[in-house]
Amino acid sequence: MTIRLFRFLLFSLSLLLLISSCKKINEATDLGDDIIPGVDGVNTFDTSLLVETYDTIFDPLKDSIRVGRGNDHILGHISNDPFFGKTNAKIFLELKPETYPWNFSGVHNKDSLYIDSVVMVLGWNGTYGDTMAQQRVRVWEMDPNVEFRIDSFYSLRNEYFTHTTLLGTTDFFPYQLKDSIKAFQDTTAGQLRIKLDNSFGRRLLDYDTTNAYKSDSAFKTYFRGFEVEADESFGGNALMAFGLLNNPKTKLAIYYRYTKGGQDDTTVNYFRFNPEASAQHNYIERFNFTGTPLAAASSTPGQDDIVYLINTPGSYTTVKVPGLRNLSNNVINRAELIVEQLFDPSDLKFTPPEALMLDVYDSTLEAYKFTPYDFTVDRSGAPDPSYGMYGKNTADGFGNPIRVWKFNLTRYIQNMLTKREPVHDFRLFTAKGVFQRLTVAGGYTFYGAPINSQFAFGRVRVGGGNHATQRMRLRIIYTKI
Repeated sequence: MTIRLFRFLLFSLSLLLLISSCKKINEATDLGDDIIPGVDGVNTFDTSLLVETYDTIFDPLKDSIRVGRGNDHILGHISNDPFFGKTNAKIFLELKPETYPWNFSGVHNKDSLYIDSVVMVLGWNGTYGDTMAQQRVRVWEMDPNVEFRIDSFYSLRNEYFTHTTLLGTTDFFPYQLKDSIKAFQDTTAGQLRIKLDNSFGRRLLDYDTTNAYKSDSAFKTYFRGFEVEADESFGGNALMAFGLLNNPKTKLAIYYRYTKGGQDDTTVNYFRFNPEASAQHNYIERFNFTGTPLAAASSTPGQDDIVYLINTPGSYTTVKVPGLRNLSNNVINRAELIVEQLFDPSDLKFTPPEALMLDVYDSTLEAYKFTPYDFTVDRSGAPDPSYGMYGKNTADGFGNPIRVWKFNLTRYIQNMLTKREPVHDFRLFTAKGVFQRLTVAGGYTFYGAPINSQFAFGRVRVGGGNHATQRMRLRIIYTKI
């Protein structure tokens, strides 16, 4: 071998090592947005700790949420999610006159009022799932013998109420809800319109100020409220969100003709959701996830290689990191739990949630709390996005669109190493929101964190701690002291 050839090979090898070293630094830096030291294997090191994941379906007592009147209410039927099964959502609500005593156009003679039609209108705010699968929605009159109160806590996991008379039915495709609809004095988009039986409209015209329209309490004795349901037997494969409170599109539209002073006229009056007097309830049924991969995974005591997460009422996984107990005290430059979505074609319809939440279980408190030191809120009180809740869109090794979450655990692990915070197990889940302890100045305060904009929308599968190709892991960049 000539000296010139030897020098060329030596130069090539050095260049290859330099490129490899630069790549390693870039990969380490890609952990997060903060500036961190390059990994040189002498002072600063890069390690990944194995994690263990255990799927669990939320216990109803720990996932008992009330859908408040200010929240969007979910309606619809998912008949076939390959990983999470079926979902059915119903809405119960009262739509009432805005004032009492009430009359139609100042007409007190019932014989001068003639019904044209009566239509329930729900203001649409979004759809989750297959917008091309037709849905059938039915409106029932609630059983008058069952109490329906504005001040009661109705859990979204329980139905509570029964119905009596079928008032109306409509079939539609969810994609149509964004289209404008032309109606008398009401042409707009974002409405689900359900025509009700004219006999019900005639009944409303026949009430007067001596009975139902005398007062709100009197009205409740004549009409308890509406149950709006998606027909499970019809198919459908989507959920829809509708706003009740302060939503001008949500109303009961009563179209009628009247004679007054010898003149005939046609008009419409609206009964609305009254924020101070109307009761409401949203019932969301997951059917215990019977026969689903989630149910199978949650029923086994061992580790799960696939994690199944679905929005409330939903599921979570316990994340354990045994290697944390063996870490020596070093400077933690960056530590992140890396969570990768596992792609399936159904994800294009049943999309991931807007955000995931990672918190910890404190055995001393016997309660979950936000990850100490790392989960923080900004000046407006919103969760700091640098924690990693919202994830980033990317692609897997086959070019499929996926989302990856990198939860920043740097401060928590640093404080764990200095014995200011014990080692905790983590919980990974998704929900509309969560209310629990937040670490502030060495103590605790209670804080309600928004996570997703809707109940029930969003589900995802991610790689567990022992997944073959996309395993969940805790990656740490540290400098020896």
